[in-house]
Amino acid sequence: MAFSPQFLDDIRSRVALNEIVARHVRLTRQGNEFKGLCPFHNEKTPSFTISEEKGFFHCFGCGAHGDVLGFVMRTEGLNFIEAVERLASECGLPIPTQSPEEHAKAKKAATLHEINELASSFFQHCLSEPTGKTARAYLVKRGLGSHLSQHFRLGFSPDKGNRLRELLRGKRIEDHLSVESGLVRMPEDGSSTYDFFRGRIMFPITDGRGRVIAFGGRSIGESKAKYINSPETEVFQKRHTLYNLAGARGPAREQNSVIVAEGYLDVIALHKAGFSNSVAPLGTALTEHQIRQLWRLAQEPVLCFDGDEAGQRAAQRAAERALPQLSAGYSLRFAFLPAGQDPDSLLANDDAKILIRALENPVSLVDFLWSSETGNHPLDTPERRASLRQKLDQLTAQITDRTIREGYFADFKKRFRDLFALPQRRVKYPAKAGRKTFHEVKLRAHTRGQDRSGDPNHRERVLVATILGHPELLAEVREDFSRIEIRNAQLDQLRTALLEISATKPQLDYESARADLAERGHGEVISRLFDRTDWNQTMIEPSVRPGTDRDEALFAWRETLAIHCNQSETPNSY
Repeated sequence: MAFSPQFLDDIRSRVALNEIVARHVRLTRQGNEFKGLCPFHNEKTPSFTISEEKGFFHCFGCGAHGDVLGFVMRTEGLNFIEAVERLASECGLPIPTQSPEEHAKAKKAATLHEINELASSFFQHCLSEPTGKTARAYLVKRGLGSHLSQHFRLGFSPDKGNRLRELLRGKRIEDHLSVESGLVRMPEDGSSTYDFFRGRIMFPITDGRGRVIAFGGRSIGESKAKYINSPETEVFQKRHTLYNLAGARGPAREQNSVIVAEGYLDVIALHKAGFSNSVAPLGTALTEHQIRQLWRLAQEPVLCFDGDEAGQRAAQRAAERALPQLSAGYSLRFAFLPAGQDPDSLLANDDAKILIRALENPVSLVDFLWSSETGNHPLDTPERRASLRQKLDQLTAQITDRTIREGYFADFKKRFRDLFALPQRRVKYPAKAGRKTFHEVKLRAHTRGQDRSGDPNHRERVLVATILGHPELLAEVREDFSRIEIRNAQLDQLRTALLEISATKPQLDYESARADLAERGHGEVISRLFDRTDWNQTMIEPSVRPGTDRDEALFAWRETLAIHCNQSETPNSY
């Protein structure tokens, strides 16, 4: 039985050679390659290498060499047909029947590749012509000079005439094949064909081997559609394709990192800034297949999104599609940019530091899921908290890997408990050797007026205000802070809101905490909390106020807590 080159290429592109080899050999990464002990002869020093980029293995000891099909044949004792059938089944490809139709299909695929390559060269030529002057000016304005244009093979489709159709006819390409490529359109009335892309900057889309399979076109005129893509063909399926996959493969494997941007220009801008390991989906949310492609490049791809609602929704969809596929060591991370910004705009405005900071400090998948479910929804009633718990359980249930699923369940359970813990008991700190007992503890002499440590209302203000002024302390005192008995309703509500916000923003500072709390309706309480004139005579200073010494604040807070938890007075009204 004979298989078409296209079918065999599909198998090689969908099956990761290193993953197949890793079933038999313990591999370590070395730059762009993997290395291990050869499975075909006895050796103590690794001489067996894998080049995923080239799709081959080679042993410098015994000379064994081949692709993924050859490796399966040698290790599992299969013949060629059996190896093909084995791997095709593994990657979900049906075995083609060897019929005249199949031969014709393979021939047509080769022709479509040829048409797309011809079109790519044509568009590049048009960009350099006088007709491409406006397009060149636009690219220069976006910081894309000739070097980048050549590297990404950018081009221009003329807005008048049918020059591409005529070029293809001159190459003896039949009209129906030009139409099937998506580059030429046939009107519904059956009249003469015409060029599909007009007056657009052209972005060639390649497969994993670098062959042009489709195009994206950006309008520089008044067209309603800013971007349009080639229709799907036998060689192009949007859900299986990542822009710049072939170009990013080497840098991604070398760095064990890949960045997923939202569009063509973002990828090019990232490449210009030194992030050559960047790819993008084609105008849609990441699919399950694309996520698996990313994991072949790096274990934890970083998805870079705009920080607005649309970016959050795209991230949520990607996260939920990744959950059923999670495995040990393989996950996603998320980098969010300021609302309304993307890599291209940030770099164009010389705000590279913002972009770099976001990419170097991405949010883990579990942190993103938690923040997305808790950050924008009120959680002030038992019913709403029950809804949150139900949603978290539903997300966790999507994870098929048992170990990971149990880990997520335990993580969410702890976060839920920490966020909504009730004051089940008063916190007591036993006396340590050399220290005074609770009843002997006196607040440090930072007051300028009378000592009000015995005033429960004052203590509650100190306990809440100190954490608001120093949100970073929550990393150490969250559990205690959540369990403190605060009888003043306004302060208790402020405490609950502060806990909720901090759970979704690990790097919370005073200014952002105050702004977020004000949006939730706590602005007046905060103003009274910090701006009351009598505090200047009675508060514990300087520890409460924002910007003061962290350790000073923590010490004073714990002392206040110790006294508060051993007093029984009922607070006054606030």
